[in-house]
Amino acid sequence: MSASSAESNICRWRSRVPQLYIVLVVAALFMNGCVFDRFFGTPPVPTPLATEEEPLLEEDDALARLIERATDDLVQATDVAAAEIAVISTEEVEWGDASLGCPEPDTMYAQVITPGYVIVLESGGDTYDYHTGIDPEGPLVQCTEAGVPAGAAPVEIEPAEGAIDLLDDQTLPRLTERAIADLMQATDAAADEITVVSTEEVEWSDSSLGCPEPDTMYAQVITPGYVIVLESGGHTYEYHAGTDPEGPLVQCQEGAPAAGDAQLGGAIAPLGGVEDIVLARLIERAMDELVEATGAEAGEITVVSTEEVEWSDTSLGCPEPDTMYAQVITPGYRIVLENGGDSFDFRAGVDPEGPLVQCSLEAEGGE
Repeated sequence: MSASSAESNICRWRSRVPQLYIVLVVAALFMNGCVFDRFFGTPPVPTPLATEEEPLLEEDDALARLIERATDDLVQATDVAAAEIAVISTEEVEWGDASLGCPEPDTMYAQVITPGYVIVLESGGDTYDYHTGIDPEGPLVQCTEAGVPAGAAPVEIEPAEGAIDLLDDQTLPRLTERAIADLMQATDAAADEITVVSTEEVEWSDSSLGCPEPDTMYAQVITPGYVIVLESGGHTYEYHAGTDPEGPLVQCQEGAPAAGDAQLGGAIAPLGGVEDIVLARLIERAMDELVEATGAEAGEITVVSTEEVEWSDTSLGCPEPDTMYAQVITPGYRIVLENGGDSFDFRAGVDPEGPLVQCSLEAEGGE
């Protein structure tokens, strides 16, 4: 091969190298689809990381039932159709006592923190507040803005205009009359020898009427009432009372009941040596229930024992099957009566007119 031919072949090779290089690069790009797509294709769509689906909140069956009952109550009270009633709001609350934040006048309630709900309904442009506990079949109260049950008029006491405030219902005159009669019996004084020194409206801090007896439990509720001061033979006598004209009346001496004087005014006679008014009323109710259940005479029933207890919930230690109870410590009593050789176990709270349950061993669940 001549020198000129070799030089000519080298020149042709050099002219083809750039073309060959371009072909190789393009082939490589086609073979690498990811690179090609990155520069010339549609960007890939990112795939989200797999996450565990959050479970749906389960419906609160208890609250749903309470809303249903509140709606039914409003239908009955207003004669509107259920479809015309809207649920505005629901709120979990803790009431300060068993009144559910809506106490009735002159009513005692167990002083226990009571969990529950406020349910606000609306109909015809008006709103209605319902207060409840957590028991779907338990108390349900339509409460007014004044904080009392709808339809229950609040107690209004007119300001005193003199030594004795003559109320329209004659409560204070009747209590004063009873105090004078009690003092006549205690001192043998004549009625005209007794003078009413003063009367005063007060609010006692509990049901002891400001005159507690030692080792006695009283309902811890604000109790409106009166102080009546009488005078006879140069001595003064102080009587404490509530607002019930025939209710408890206590002659009080320096913060304690005067020894030997009538303390209940005939309202409730203490039974079995029990002097606490609340317990006496509960025993009376238990005896009435036993008389009705067994046909026995009241004189045939004996109070075997009474015991102050703290129940672990509102079942009073005697739960019924398939029933939900508020899980709050509930102070109360255990009352055991006897008739014809048989014992009967009654359970109660501290409300004298509250729940009273005759409990069997089976219902106790082996407690």
